[in-house]
Amino acid sequence: MKSIAPAAVLLALWFAPAVVLSQASPQDQKWLQQAHQINLAEIAAGSLAAQSGHADSIRTTGHTLASDHAALDARLQPVAKQLGVKLPDAPNAQQKSDMQVFRNKHGMDFDQAWAHMEADGHIQAIELTTFEANKGTAPQVKQLAVQALPVLKKHYQLLTHAAVEIHGGP
Repeated sequence: MKSIAPAAVLLALWFAPAVVLSQASPQDQKWLQQAHQINLAEIAAGSLAAQSGHADSIRTTGHTLASDHAALDARLQPVAKQLGVKLPDAPNAQQKSDMQVFRNKHGMDFDQAWAHMEADGHIQAIELTTFEANKGTAPQVKQLAVQALPVLKKHYQLLTHAAVEIHGGP
């Protein structure tokens, strides 16, 4: 009986690091929640641009953003569930406010406001995601961040290109 107890302790210690690494730190939780809200906002804003954009580049970019953020969120949600992280049901207040601005604009005014605000939003998303990729602790969350970075950077390039096309700059 005495020889089983030390073996059990050794076994528990052997698996303990794996258990710790599979838990979401406050940083990981915050990033999952913010990334989910970003995805929700981008799906809505991208869909709106795909339908309401004046310029072809805005409509095309909007469609790409909506599609790509839906795919990112489809990978994020199961990881959050696995780690027990509760995700918000809607975009944050600023993202909702931005959508209202978009809904109140039409034609080139819509295109310019959308491209500018989306480019700014993607800069922030890239910064948040880079921080998670470098400082996160849960491997599966860090992996999501690493996978999201090239997509976010591609979006920023598309938005910059669209902004140049419609008015000479973002």
